[in-house]
Amino acid sequence: MPTHPPPGSPPPARSGPPLRQVGSQAGFSLIEVIVSALIVIIMSAAIATALIVTSHTSGDERLRSQADALASQDQERLRGLSDEQLSELNASNQTRTVPLNGTNFTVTSVTTYLDTTGASSCTSSAAAYYKTTSTVSWTENASNPTTSVAEQSLLSRPVTGDLLTNATDQTGAGLSGVTVSATGPSNQTGATDANGCTLFAGLTSGSYAVALSDAGYVDPNGNSAPGGTATVTSTGTASTSGAPFHLGQPGSIVGTFVTSTGAGGQADGMSWLGSGASYGMTGGFKWVSTTAPASTYTTLSLFPFDLSTTPANYTHNYTVWAGQCAAQEPPAPTDEATVNPGSTNQAQSIQEPSLYVGTVYYKSSSGASALAVPPGHISLSFNSGCIDQWYGTIAPPLTPPAVPPATGWLLSPGQPYAAAGTLTVCADYLPSGSSTYYKNSVTTGNTSFSITPGANTVPTITITKGASGSSGSC
Repeated sequence: MPTHPPPGSPPPARSGPPLRQVGSQAGFSLIEVIVSALIVIIMSAAIATALIVTSHTSGDERLRSQADALASQDQERLRGLSDEQLSELNASNQTRTVPLNGTNFTVTSVTTYLDTTGASSCTSSAAAYYKTTSTVSWTENASNPTTSVAEQSLLSRPVTGDLLTNATDQTGAGLSGVTVSATGPSNQTGATDANGCTLFAGLTSGSYAVALSDAGYVDPNGNSAPGGTATVTSTGTASTSGAPFHLGQPGSIVGTFVTSTGAGGQADGMSWLGSGASYGMTGGFKWVSTTAPASTYTTLSLFPFDLSTTPANYTHNYTVWAGQCAAQEPPAPTDEATVNPGSTNQAQSIQEPSLYVGTVYYKSSSGASALAVPPGHISLSFNSGCIDQWYGTIAPPLTPPAVPPATGWLLSPGQPYAAAGTLTVCADYLPSGSSTYYKNSVTTGNTSFSITPGANTVPTITITKGASGSSGSC
């Protein structure tokens, strides 16, 4: 039988582990619960992510399937277009938006031409097949990049009534985006592709005028709208005359006439000539002029001739000189200029020889004494396969007796280059009380660019009243 302590006795001592061990075991149980909860959370997140990815993949596949269907439908549509309609797609891509089940799909249609070998019609100058491409793109949401699918087909029906035109830049590389128009029995307008080509198809047979334009571009002769002609037939590919057309962003020069002596220069015009490695200015040199001589001129649009296509090099691709004749161009390297693409109104000093017109004498008769007089006019006339005539500005003083200034009677001694015997200098004089001018001329040259004043001295001009041909002004 169990024994019980007498009444009032202290309770028996507690047996088993201390209370702190019971508390420690309770702590371990709490940690286990927390860890278990974290594991559940991590697993739930992983499962949720997997579900999201699966859902996204499923949605993406659905959108891709819809895009494939739209591309196939567009290919069927392209196969039903006429040659002219396909030609328009070659010149300019067609883009449209198709909304489907809450998503906007962008459908882009384009046509290119291939020859019988599958090469570009631009390089082979022949078109045998139409290649159609339908590209469908979409964006699922703002955070995802645009996705696209594409389908292509070859149309084996023959390409008829076709006309090829191509354009390059100044280096010979294909120039895209040039507007090309063909006008004739039927009309089409398009733009060159990445290869610099445009090919019209479905044109009615006959003669066509072809024009090109590209804002900010000119051809080697400075024309902003070059063109050519072509004869289109129902078989074969017609090419535009003059192709390939070379187009470049033009530059321009503000030329100021100077001399090595430091004196000013003048001319009635400024001429220029540019040439490239394989093509040049077919129209020859160009020039600008005024009715009176000037010290500064601005060129028209200058094509940026490339002298070395790899790499592009424009150094000294032009010569610029005073006057209006090709024969007034001085020997190289005088007046070489550099015209880069788009270099507008670049300053250029243009060297001229310094022409010294010394004392002018007047005699009232063949036996009279000669009087040094100020000339009323001085005209300069160049004649060597081209005639260029202008009046030089006269320096004061303008009353007799008159000794010319140190630089001569020309206020601007710098005058256009002229080989010996090609420049005629005429001086005239109006005697006091007379209403009739009297004149005389001498022939000379203007070739030396020496820093020595008077290196090109005009022979003395003596005007004799009554001499043959003396009446009148220069």
